[in-house]
Amino acid sequence: MTTEADADIRRKETADWFARLNQRKVTTADVKAFSAWRRDPENAQAFDRMQAMWDATRTLADQPEMAALSQDARTRSATRKGRKRLLGVLSPVGAVGAIVVALSAGWWLWSSQQPAAYLTDIGERRVVQLEDGSRVTLDTGSKIDVRLTDGRRLVSLVDGQARFDVAGDPARPFIVRAGDTEVTALGTSFDVRRFGSGARVVLVEGRVDVRTSARPERQWSLRPGQQLVTSAREPEIATTDLPAATSWTTGRLTFHETPIGVAVAEVNRYTRHPIELRAGDISTIRVSGVFDAGDVDGFVAALRDLYALDAERADDGRIILSGASKNNLPPDLG
Repeated sequence: MTTEADADIRRKETADWFARLNQRKVTTADVKAFSAWRRDPENAQAFDRMQAMWDATRTLADQPEMAALSQDARTRSATRKGRKRLLGVLSPVGAVGAIVVALSAGWWLWSSQQPAAYLTDIGERRVVQLEDGSRVTLDTGSKIDVRLTDGRRLVSLVDGQARFDVAGDPARPFIVRAGDTEVTALGTSFDVRRFGSGARVVLVEGRVDVRTSARPERQWSLRPGQQLVTSAREPEIATTDLPAATSWTTGRLTFHETPIGVAVAEVNRYTRHPIELRAGDISTIRVSGVFDAGDVDGFVAALRDLYALDAERADDGRIILSGASKNNLPPDLG
C-alpha cells in the first residue's frame, strides 16, 4: 500500500480484527479470514503493534495523550453520529466490548497522527507513490517515515538510499532528513543516501538547499549534476556522473574507476551472502563496469577473470575471494 488513504484503511481493518478476535466466541470462518488478511506483512505488522499496545494497557492508561484519546473516543461513541462511525470501523461485541472500543478507537486516532513508514528488504527495490503526487524510489535495505501536513511534507530517511521525485507545491516545502542533514525542495528530483550521521545528496533536476545541524550557519545550494557528502570533514559541492550515481534506480550498479574494495562493499548491500575479499592488497585497484544489482555471481566471475582469484563459498553462504596480490598482477592492472 502506498498512500495515506491506504494506511487509514489498514488502521481501521486492524482495529476491527482486534475487536472481533477479542469476542467471547470467535468462529472458524473469522480465524480463516484473519489468517488470510494477516498474510500481508504490513497487516501483520500493524496488528502486532496493536497487540503490543493492548498488552501495555495499564501503562498506556497513565499516559495523558492516550488517556485523552480514549476519553475522546468514549465521548464520540455517546453520540449517534460518533456511535455509527465507531461501529462502522470496529463493530466490537462480547465481554471486552467497551474496553476494546476505547482502546481501539484511541489507538486508531493516535496512529493516524504518526508518520507512515515504508521499507525494503535486502535486495528489494520499491516505488512509493505519496498522497501529494510525489514518488519515492527505495533502494535495498532502506526505510523512510513520511508525514504530510498542510504546512510541509517531511520525510525521514532512517536507513539506506532513496530517490525523490517531488510534486511541486509552493505552499508546502518538501523536506528530507537523513541523520543530521536536511534537504529542502519544492518540485525537483534528487537522491539521498545515509552515510553515518550524515548523507550524500545528488541533485538530478531542479534545485535543493542542504543544511546540517553540525553547521547550522552553512547552506549549500545544488544544481543538477552536483552532489554533496555532508559526512565529510569539510563538505564541498562536487560534480558527479548522474547516470552512474542513479543507475541503482533501474537495478544496475555502475562502477567507474572504483576501488575494488568499494565496489565489493556496494555489491554486498544487495545480498544476504556477501563477498569477503581475502586477496592481498588488490582492494585499492580501480575497476570499471556495469552489473545487475544482486548479481553477485556475475560480479565475482568478472573479478576472477580479471585478477586470477579463487572463489569459495563458505557454509554460511559467503563468497570468499583469495589468491592474488597486486604485486603479481600485470603492469597494466597493477
